[in-house]
Amino acid sequence: MNLTVARYLGRNRRRIIDAAAALLAPTLGRERSVAESSAFVDGLAASFLHSDTMGVMDRIRLRFSEWRRAGVDSEALLAVLLAVVRSPIRRTVPPREPQAGAVPSSQELPSPPMLIAEATANEMFEREKRQKEKFAALIAVSHAVMSTLDLNTVLTTIAKQIRQVIQTDECTVFLYDEEEQVLRPVVCDATAYVDELMAVRLKLGQGITGTVALTGRGEIVNDSEADPRAMRVPGTPPEQAALLCVPMQARERVVGVLTLTRIGDRGFESADLDLATLFAGQCSAAIANARLYDDQRHAFDELRATQSQLVQSAKLNALGEMAGGVAHDFNNILAAILGRTQLMLQTVPDAEIRRQLRVVEQAALDGAQTVRRVQEFTRVRQDEHFETLDLNQVLLDVVELTRPAWETAPKRRGITVDVHLELHASHPTAGNASELREVFTNLVLNAVDAMPGGGELWVATENGTDDRVLVHVRDTGVGMDADTRAKIFDPFFTTKEIQGNGLGLSVAYGIVSRHRGTIAVQSEPEVGTVFTLTFPAGEAQPAPAAPDPDAPMRTLRVLVVDDEEAVLEVLGEMLLALGMKVTRAHGGPAGVEAIDREEFDAVFTDLGMPEVNGWDLARHARERSPRTAVVLVTGWGFQLEEGAAAARGVDLVMAKPFSWDDVEAAVRHLGLENSRAA
Repeated sequence: MNLTVARYLGRNRRRIIDAAAALLAPTLGRERSVAESSAFVDGLAASFLHSDTMGVMDRIRLRFSEWRRAGVDSEALLAVLLAVVRSPIRRTVPPREPQAGAVPSSQELPSPPMLIAEATANEMFEREKRQKEKFAALIAVSHAVMSTLDLNTVLTTIAKQIRQVIQTDECTVFLYDEEEQVLRPVVCDATAYVDELMAVRLKLGQGITGTVALTGRGEIVNDSEADPRAMRVPGTPPEQAALLCVPMQARERVVGVLTLTRIGDRGFESADLDLATLFAGQCSAAIANARLYDDQRHAFDELRATQSQLVQSAKLNALGEMAGGVAHDFNNILAAILGRTQLMLQTVPDAEIRRQLRVVEQAALDGAQTVRRVQEFTRVRQDEHFETLDLNQVLLDVVELTRPAWETAPKRRGITVDVHLELHASHPTAGNASELREVFTNLVLNAVDAMPGGGELWVATENGTDDRVLVHVRDTGVGMDADTRAKIFDPFFTTKEIQGNGLGLSVAYGIVSRHRGTIAVQSEPEVGTVFTLTFPAGEAQPAPAAPDPDAPMRTLRVLVVDDEEAVLEVLGEMLLALGMKVTRAHGGPAGVEAIDREEFDAVFTDLGMPEVNGWDLARHARERSPRTAVVLVTGWGFQLEEGAAAARGVDLVMAKPFSWDDVEAAVRHLGLENSRAA
């Protein structure tokens, strides 16, 4: 076949070059068009002459890519392809039919050599015609492979071309599914029983198609009914058929099988197998390209998601830095107010004054809680004591808690929200039940708000990979566009206009992050939204035992260091009221001098101080006396990472604003530890 195509190109060389050059000239110019068209046609002829069919495909792809980059449009390229295959092959004119009853003269009777020549010419014509169709099909398939990365489009084109050129009743492309380890049809070009053929699943070695996938060698079976390996497709009648199966390979591995079927007594020939093998090579190239494209697209999507997460984290980290500084200053102010108020409550007997002081105390405590909320939505709190949780139970509680929102209220409006629970997770996780209920409640209420006309809500859990627990909250609501999805975790961003403050999801993001988890969203407008949360599986570490409140309190020699005069005074007075021997030092340098001058049982020091900060003071105290306990008293307390304080020689962290109970608990803890050390 290849030699015939080479001869065909040689005979029609000038016509093809002229036609191609005319099509390319408007873009490339006349001279370049003629030169490149000539090189293209001669290269094709040389490749076919040496039976290098894959070289033909590579040459076509390379040349067409160069022309496309040079500006030649797709219509012109397609016209060039047609110019290569459309050659006017002139058939020998048959002799005139003699009239009825007339006897042809000796001049009218063709001689035997003429009859042979005419028969040979007709055979050549038919052969040339078939070769031309095959060549056109190969070029069409090559063009499909070059023009799209959609695997289904390419394989559908190949199946149609094969069925037309090899003249088969059916052409099915099977691909090997690595996960299920079966051959699965992805394209079927047939006139009947398409659904039945597409439902077939074959294991390696099963049936003739499965055998070819296992051996990697093409086969022709012209009497499939007599072959013991043959399998009848369920739902199709028994009938005589011939099969031609060729493997598709990529990187020396079989990735699929091309199966051709002829119904009846028409069989296949070796030439059909050769041609089908060429088409299988095109399928293999298309599969390799599509999979490479899918891998790159997947990697790009992962990179884009990671980049988006990094941008989100950087945005919130910047806000966290700012909020942390504000929180530190407010905590200092609140520490002085709360401490003074509670000191006065210890000594004032008048009931009305005590009532007024309780109001001030509660206002200071509320202010402290507000500061903590600021730290929460910026994800900087580190002080939670987690417990072992069953997320299924937490979600059941949330569903019951939100029942008025998704059941009672919608019914009053004449709509229905159906809630589906699919709680299959079996692993526990460590966390704060109250905080996680807040997260899940927020997600459920958001889902209900997104379905003003009713809909369906799924709350599901499952065991994930790598010891993770997954939670999915999915709704059929209005969904979100890409711009909204990119902003939903930003503080103060809301789609609820008047009734929303934009803190719900940013707080949820912070809570999930503190639980060492992740939260992601998928959503499309008018389709719905699904939030997926992941948490590490495992049990919580047991909380340290609290000091006995009834145990006698030991008198300790205590140094108090702070650069805020009001905080320094109030903490010193609270410690004095608890029976401690107190020395005050205003600022870090004064604290260093006091430690050098005398020995203390405990040092209460602020963290953020100029010149000498709390870490420096803790280290200096430890160097002077390893038995000296260090308590870090700081407005940054909730932001310190777990273990960071202990690694720097700090025994205890007491967050500002501190209460009377906080100071008493710290003193009792230090007294207990000090007695153990003694």
